Amino acid sequence: MARPQASAPQLRFARLLDALLPMRRVDLVRSGPGYARAMPERTELMPALSLGDVIEEELALATPFGALVAIAEARALRDTAGDAARSEMLGRMVAEALIGTAGQGLFPIDRETDALYLLALSYDALAQEPAMAALGLVAAPFRAGLGAVLASYWIGPAVPGSAANRLLSGPRGLCSPQLRAYLADLDGSFTAPDPALADPALVRLEGARRDHAAWLRELEARVSVRLGWMAGAPAREG
Repeated sequence: MARPQASAPQLRFARLLDALLPMRRVDLVRSGPGYARAMPERTELMPALSLGDVIEEELALATPFGALVAIAEARALRDTAGDAARSEMLGRMVAEALIGTAGQGLFPIDRETDALYLLALSYDALAQEPAMAALGLVAAPFRAGLGAVLASYWIGPAVPGSAANRLLSGPRGLCSPQLRAYLADLDGSFTAPDPALADPALVRLEGARRDHAAWLRELEARVSVRLGWMAGAPAREG
């Protein structure tokens, strides 16, 4: 892996990442197809060996504490790739970052599915804003990338014809009644939050880049307020 060249596509990609995941970041590129990751530098690859340590030792790249490591596909950053390819990759990277909130113990275990579902819906809504389109984000492939990774997490690999593909590939996407029913069967604590509770403001974080822990705290506070957890009220059902 290596840093990408500061080409026009890479700069557009970096601006979109800043808008979607506004954290201090280490940007890397990998040549393999179908590979896009977004992980905190403190991710343990082995006991007492973090991803950030490996990057600093093997690649000689300074890796700030609390940074997000964004690993992009080289082919999606080529001049010929187009915004749709980069948007699909961004959707997968955002989904990776959201799934990572479960591994951080950010939300109570009986509310993780609610929180992840609401955050995914909100990112889908953010991707449809004109300001994001002006930056080069294409909403449909972003949703496809987001859905594919979430489907693999919730259901299994989203290959054509699979259950995951059928549940998330329809016109309603994450709002599909079939998906909501599936998640309710998967997780008895899932309350099927009303999609109306999701909006871009939930995941749009303004200001300077923050570290990964600060990003997590902001998401936790916003989701808790939106679903009424801080007041001790039950989450609304859709």
